Amino acid sequence: MSRLPNEATLHAILELACRAPSVHNTQPWAWVVRDTMLLLRADPHRKLLHADANERDLVVSCGAALHELVVAAAGMGWECSVHRVPEGGRTDLLAVVTFTPRDPDVADLGMLAAIEQRQTDRRQVSSWPVPRQRLDHLAGLALDYGVVATTVPDHLRPVVVAALETARAHQTTDEAYVAELYSWTRGGSDEGVPQSSLLAADADPTSYTRFPSGTLAEDHDEAGVPAEEWLVLATASDDPVSWLRAGEALDAMWLSCTTSGLALVPYTQPIEVGSTRRTLQHDLLGDNSCPQVLVRIGWPQRHHRPLPPTPRRALDDVLHHESASSS
Repeated sequence: MSRLPNEATLHAILELACRAPSVHNTQPWAWVVRDTMLLLRADPHRKLLHADANERDLVVSCGAALHELVVAAAGMGWECSVHRVPEGGRTDLLAVVTFTPRDPDVADLGMLAAIEQRQTDRRQVSSWPVPRQRLDHLAGLALDYGVVATTVPDHLRPVVVAALETARAHQTTDEAYVAELYSWTRGGSDEGVPQSSLLAADADPTSYTRFPSGTLAEDHDEAGVPAEEWLVLATASDDPVSWLRAGEALDAMWLSCTTSGLALVPYTQPIEVGSTRRTLQHDLLGDNSCPQVLVRIGWPQRHHRPLPPTPRRALDDVLHHESASSS
C-alpha cells in the first residue's frame, strides 16, 4: 500500500529533487503534499516571458525535477509511481506521485550520489572520443521515457552550429529578452546562473553560450580537436506531457553521464526560436518528430576542476500542503 515517507525522509528526497537542472536555474517547480500523494506543479511566476512564451522550457525543467525525485526516492528506499497529468495544454498540475517502500540496491545508491555531483560544465571538452556504445546507452535511457535521442552525424554538425548562432543572433536583438537573460545571471541570490558557472570573456567561441561573461576560465592545456558529440532529444508530439517526458529523459541521460565522468550541456536556445527549431526538425529529424532539447556531450579536460554547486531555493519556498478538498 502506498504511503508518504516520514517528514524527514520526504524533505531529504525533495532537497535532492530540487538539485535538478532548470533553464537559467529558474527552479520553476512547486511540490504539494496532499494526503498520501505528492503533486508536482509548475510555478507560472518563474516562467521566462520572453525566452519561453509557450512554457516548454518550464515544463522540461519540471520533468528533470520529477526524474530526480524518483531517483532520490529510490536511493532512500522508496519506489515512486508517477501519473503524468497535463491535459488540454495546461501546465499547472504536471504529475501525481505515490510512494511504496522498497530496499535500494547498489545502482540506486550510485544514482543518488550522482544528483549531488551533477553540474553544468560549459567549458570545452577534451579530444577523447565518446564511445558509440555510450551514446547508444544514453539513447536507450531516453527511450524509456518515449523520447528519441538522435546522435547528430558529422556531416550535419554545421546545421547545429548554424542553428545555435542564428538563434543567438535573433534573440539578442530583442531588448526585453536580453534584459530577462541578465536578470537571471546577476548572481548573489538563491536562483539564476552564478558568475562562477559562466564562461569568462576570453572563452572559446565554440562554447555557443548565450550568457554574458562570467568568471569561469577555459584554461586550455590539451592538444587536439575537442571530441564533442551532439544529440537532439525529440518526441512524437509537441504538448506538455511530451515536454515533461523530455525533461525526465534529459535528466536520466545527465545523471548517467555524471556517473561515467562525461560532461553534458543542454541547449534550448535553438528550440526557442521558431525558425531554427524548424531547421533542426527538418534537417536532423526529417520532419518526423519534434525537437525539444539539444545536448552536447564529451569528456572533460583532465585539469578541469569540479565547479561549485549552483544555488537553490529553500525547501519552504517550493513545498506546500493542501487538503484533498483543495482544487
